[in-house]
Amino acid sequence: MKREYKVLITETLQKTVIVEAENEQEAHRRISDAWKNSEYILDADSFQGVEFHVMGEAGEDETGKDVERVERKGGDLVE
Repeated sequence: MKREYKVLITETLQKTVIVEAENEQEAHRRISDAWKNSEYILDADSFQGVEFHVMGEAGEDETGKDVERVERKGGDLVE
């Protein structure tokens, strides 16, 4: 008999940018502000990996089983 399962999918996008700033805090603030203003858009080209977590059967509480499967850019599998 087939059952329904809850699976959490988490994708990771990354992009490195260069910013001029007086210190690390200012660099963080400037990039954060620019990102919030859509000056940096992370898309499929920024993809670095995906994680799949089987949380348990549908209808169970969140303390169910957590089975992890992680795939990195290029399709490499890490378990």
